Amino acid sequence: MSQPHGAQSLRHWLIGLALSLALAWAAGAVFLDTVQPVAFDPQIGRYVAMPGTTSRTRGEGWASSNVGEHGIRGLPGGKLPAGPKVVFWGDSFVEGVQVDDADRMAQVFTSLSHTAGLNLTGVGIGHGGDTLIDNIFKASDYASALGSVALNVYFLGRISDVLPDSPRPCRAAFYSTPEPHLRRNDCPPSDLALRFAPALRSLEGASAFAAYLKLQALRLRLASGPGGTKQAPDAKAEAQDLAPLWDFLIAEVRRASPGPVLFLYAPNVPALTTGCVRTVDPDAATAEAFAAACQRNGVVFLNLGTIFMTTFESTGRFQSGFFNSPPGTGHLNEDGHRLVAQAVLQYIKENRDALLAP
Repeated sequence: MSQPHGAQSLRHWLIGLALSLALAWAAGAVFLDTVQPVAFDPQIGRYVAMPGTTSRTRGEGWASSNVGEHGIRGLPGGKLPAGPKVVFWGDSFVEGVQVDDADRMAQVFTSLSHTAGLNLTGVGIGHGGDTLIDNIFKASDYASALGSVALNVYFLGRISDVLPDSPRPCRAAFYSTPEPHLRRNDCPPSDLALRFAPALRSLEGASAFAAYLKLQALRLRLASGPGGTKQAPDAKAEAQDLAPLWDFLIAEVRRASPGPVLFLYAPNVPALTTGCVRTVDPDAATAEAFAAACQRNGVVFLNLGTIFMTTFESTGRFQSGFFNSPPGTGHLNEDGHRLVAQAVLQYIKENRDALLAP
């Protein structure tokens, strides 16, 4: 006796659902970014990427990364090396999960340094979304773990990081009133994330995590009428005197840093916009003004815009963008990381006596 039509439909639906979920799982295990669990590090007093884990990145670039002690990626053997270090502080540009460990600025610097006969090791401490102010606090937290630091390189992928009064959720901020001050604003991970992220990682649950993030960001409108609009931020007076604020900020960076300081600005030039190659940094005026403040305070500010443009003109290659993303946009690719490492090494060679004096 044949099964009722409704039972057959239900069976076909369940089989289809199982196959769809299996396909989504397999696709996520290959084509989606790994879920990265975190753990609390008592020595530095922060939640960091869980040491001993690996991650892959597929959304931009195609790379794998190993997490070592204190959540630092790309460490040889997973351990901080002995001896003097050049520490790259920054956001996702320094974290560099879009390129493999060996192609990241810190590791490229190590290779170039040893080739040049310098006993220096690059260490990259970056996290997506962090600002310069976050890294000021991180420098203090990591000081005891890092040991000898020959140079602190503060990577600026956006010059707006040095401007005051632009707070963001779960990020440290720089305020101008009632007097210049920095405010820490860490947001610890939720109990749910701490509990389930390792399981999602081990079970290759990237597709389920991606679906969760989509649902979390979903905003439903059940009423008619126009949608909400964002209120434009108050415009800052162009005549505002930033000099004393920058003097304070630079002093805070020097106070927190376990060694000499270098600000490294990587403007997004050249960039491909609306079918044309943009060669002028729209934030050049702010960068020049901050560079003057650094000079006044005895700190070096290195703008990589000229290096990026010269390389593009001679090779036709952008320092940003990957085979699966538009050229000249997004994070630094292998060329960009190499150019950063070369620029830092060149600076150290030119100032070897001051930086590497016994």
